[in-house]
Amino acid sequence: MKWVSKFNNPEDSSGFLLWQVTHAWQRLITKELSKINVTHSQFVLLAACDFLQTKGENVTQKKLADFTKLNIMMISDVVRTIETKGLLERSKNPLDKREILLSITAEGKNKVKQGIPIVEKVDEQFFNNIKDTQDDFNEMLHSLL
Repeated sequence: MKWVSKFNNPEDSSGFLLWQVTHAWQRLITKELSKINVTHSQFVLLAACDFLQTKGENVTQKKLADFTKLNIMMISDVVRTIETKGLLERSKNPLDKREILLSITAEGKNKVKQGIPIVEKVDEQFFNNIKDTQDDFNEMLHSLL
């Protein structure tokens, strides 16, 4: 059977390389965040909720999905899990009873406070090879979004 790609090797594909880099980075983050008993997805949603609340926003699952660029079904599953852990609470919006608001608990805020230095340290170590071009790299990532 013949290889049917325009790339001679999968490593020549930007998509395949990005996939590999993303998973390598996520493995490191996951390993470190396990020390505070949260997954990467749980931490991202907690941190996003905390950030949005700090900015005075009413946080909903839809707002988290838009902000994090995650699938709404994944948001729903992770929110349910972190609510069970006592890190997040749901309540009806007093102005619109159909809308469910999310708020981070004191314990959730503590996880964010513990997790941010962990994630920032992993990022610093992982992206150390490109630190001189970090701004350009981030600009390229923003352009992809």
